[in-house]
Formats: sequence, C-alpha cells, structure tokens
Amino acid sequence: MQVHLLGHASLFVETEDCKILIDPVLQDPFCEGLNESCHQRLITPENFPEYDFLVISHRHLDHFDLRSLAYLPKNVDVLIPQDNLIKDCLLQLGYSQIYPLADFTKVRSGSTMMMTTRSEVRVPEFGIVIKDSSGVFWNTVDTFFAPQTIAKVKENFPEIDFLLTTWHISLEGKYQYNQPVSFPYELYNYLLKLIEVIEPKAIAPGAQGFKYIGSSAWQNKVVFPLTRERFCHDLKTAFPSLINNIFEFDPGDIVEFNSNNCAVIKQASAYSQMTVDDRELVDFAPVVAGNDLVDRALDSRYSKKKARNALSRNPEQFDTDLMYQKIESEISINLPQFIQDNLQSLFKLHQQWNIVYQLIIVFPDGEEKWYLDFTQSTVKIKSGRNALANYFTYITASTLYSLIKRDRDWDYALCNGEYRTFQKAYLLDGTDLKYPQNVNLIDPIQLMFSSEYIANNNIIQELNEFEISEKSSTKILSDSMLNLGNILIKKGKKEILHK
Repeated sequence: MQVHLLGHASLFVETEDCKILIDPVLQDPFCEGLNESCHQRLITPENFPEYDFLVISHRHLDHFDLRSLAYLPKNVDVLIPQDNLIKDCLLQLGYSQIYPLADFTKVRSGSTMMMTTRSEVRVPEFGIVIKDSSGVFWNTVDTFFAPQTIAKVKENFPEIDFLLTTWHISLEGKYQYNQPVSFPYELYNYLLKLIEVIEPKAIAPGAQGFKYIGSSAWQNKVVFPLTRERFCHDLKTAFPSLINNIFEFDPGDIVEFNSNNCAVIKQASAYSQMTVDDRELVDFAPVVAGNDLVDRALDSRYSKKKARNALSRNPEQFDTDLMYQKIESEISINLPQFIQDNLQSLFKLHQQWNIVYQLIIVFPDGEEKWYLDFTQSTVKIKSGRNALANYFTYITASTLYSLIKRDRDWDYALCNGEYRTFQKAYLLDGTDLKYPQNVNLIDPIQLMFSSEYIANNNIIQELNEFEISEKSSTKILSDSMLNLGNILIKKGKKEILHK
C-alpha cells in the first residue's frame, strides 16, 4: 500500500487493487480565505490516476473544499459521514453515488476493506481504516478516539501497520473565549496513552498542515502548542522500539508499507510536492500574540458622520451606513424581544447567574456599546457602559453584519479573530463565592444568530457559484454498491471475473 500526502489532511491512497482520494483541498488559500498550507505545497491533480473512492471525513472547510470538489470527476463512489449538508452539496455539484456511513461501517472493493472509525468530537466526522494484503492503515484525521473505538478497531484489525494519528491539541478559539492558552499537559498525556493502546508498527503525525494568513495570522502564535518535531521526539522517547518507524510526513512524500516493512520515500509523489517549509510561522508563542480588534475605515481622519457615508475597508466592503442601521435595529429592537420570548428556556442560566451582558461592537469609526441586565424581570437593552457587567462580547461590525445576513458562520468569526468573549460571573453567599463550573453560559448573540439560523447559508452560496461544466458532468453509474448489513461491497471487475 502507498499513502501519498498531498498536503495538510489531503491524501491519495493506492492499495493493491483500489485508489482512494481523501479530503481533497487542492488549492490555497482555503477555509474562506483564512488558511494556507503549511508546508507550502503544489498539487497537480491532472496527474491523478482514475480513482475508485472519494472520502470526505467531515464538513470543516479544510477537509470539505467545494472549489476542489467542483473540479474533480464525479463518477466515483463518495463515502461521507451522516451529514445532509455534505450530501446535498455533493448532489448539486453533480456527484451521484454518495454513501453516508455510520460509525464502524465497512466498505469492500476487491481485496481492499475500509472501515469508518468513531470520533468523540461529534461534528459528525469519522476516521478511516484501510486494509489490503500488504497491511492495515488507520487515518484518524481530526478525530479524537476513545479506548472503546480502539478496541473496536483492533477487534476487526488486530495489527495496525501504519497509524496517521491525531497529534496536535488545538487551542483554536481559546484566546477568543478567554480560556487558557497554556500547554495542554493532561490532554497530551492522554493522547500518548491512547497511542500506546493502539500499538502501531509505524506512526506519523497527520493533518494540522495549515497556517492562518492575513489579518488572522496572529492566531499562529496561540493555536498550535506543539511542533511536529517535538511530537515525533516524544513518540521516540515513549516508544523506543519504534524509533526507526516514526516519520515526519511532508507534502509530496509517500509512505509505503507491507506487513514486514514501512518506509517514507521523500518527495516521490507524482501528485504533490513541497515547495517551502514555513512551519516556523506556526511556532507557539502566546505571550507575544496580540491583535487589536479593528474594522478599518478608508481613512482614519474621517469623522464618524463622513465615515458612515463612505465605503469602509472592512473585509466584505460593506457600506458602513447600511451596516450601522441594520445592526442597530437588530440589537435595539429584535435582540431584547428574542430574549424576552426565550427568557425561561434559552436564558434561564443567564438569570440564575445574574448576568449583566456588555456588548461592544467595533465599527470602522469607533465602538458602540450596549448592555442587558438579566437580573431584571424584563430584560431591556440600554446603550453605554455598565460597570457591573460580568459577561463581555467584542465583535467587529462587519462580522456581525455578515452573521445577520447569513453570509458567514461562527467558525469564520472565531477563526478570523473578529469575535472575542469572556465572562467573570459569580455569586456570593456571605463571603462564600460560587462560580460556574461545567456550566455553558452561551453568548446571547450566538443564541439569536445561531448555527440553525445561519444554516450554513455561506456554504450554499458558495456552492451556487459553481457551474457543472460539460467536462466535469459525467453519467450516473448504473451499478451501485451492494449493501449487506453494515458492509458495502463495490461490484468491480475482480468480483465479476470470479463469478
């Protein structure tokens, strides 16, 4: 079996009788322009041979890239998690043979067997095990796997010849939520113990081959607490018997293995090559990170009145005057009504913890402040600062406007660094202080403009921009895979010849 790393989480796997493309992200930047590959790489998809399966592990945009999927041929069997958004987008792009798979579903094609593996991060998403006569490859992708998942995998595949493992304990969003960005010792220790239970014959760190760019680049100092080199060093210390089978896997490299041997062939892939090793850009240094929250106008010398009648240089180029009118209407009228309508359900915890909510919206020409007092029986919105506030939200006007318009989602707001929140809620009983632990006090604007409200409209809008060309449109396959319980069997030439 050969595993080609195209970059980040994109793989091309060649078994003895099957070819599989996994999570194709073929161009930079991706993730709505927030990320680029790190290492830098060049992919040549025109060199891809005809492949049998396209696998999409989950909907996050560094794995589910519409631009790449629109470009690729459509006459393949597509394996996806049970996610209607992914399925609907693929159908609109022209794919027809789509198979939403539950945890631990098996797919067989000739002598190749695949099985999805469960993630404890319920996106939904899956990892995938691939087996042929040469051995067993487990790509955990972004999944955080539990001991029960490992037991289930080893029940079906007692020996793992090559583990492409989750390895980075991402601190994405911690800064914005005022949560610790110190090294995650306990989680990292737990991950090493999980790898010990798997007992792989060879290991390489997988995915996490991206960096933030542009106005989001400051996050490179706070999101990635571990270098790939340190992870491999720690693996060699923890598992000295594997010292010659722990690999750093670069774009353009091939891992080739059989039951007796596993090796990395550097820069040998015909499908991808590394162009620049720029991983120093994602070195963890939270004490030097910092970025003012700014929604820039054309010229800082503009007065507020002039700036509101000008086209601001916010990321989406919104007219500032229209943006202000819409936001003021939503915050002053619709938000308090939404809270009052849901006071006994969505906002019950806010009442219990006596939340005084301070909202600061950063316009191109300055800040506007409002607050809500949940200690009152009727929650009203008021402008200005409240010195008793214990829950704070900062957000740029253009980001909030995009959320209201359903052009962007909360992942974008967090990853772009233009939304930040923290709370310091507590209750006093005499001199005894009680503070919320394992209590999820959700930001009121996140509840009002929820994921259900946004409904991934931004992805659908992007999808509608793609036209299926005559070249990429292909006929619908007449032969579907056979479904035998939790095993899907691809009807291929080998099966036909043996009948």
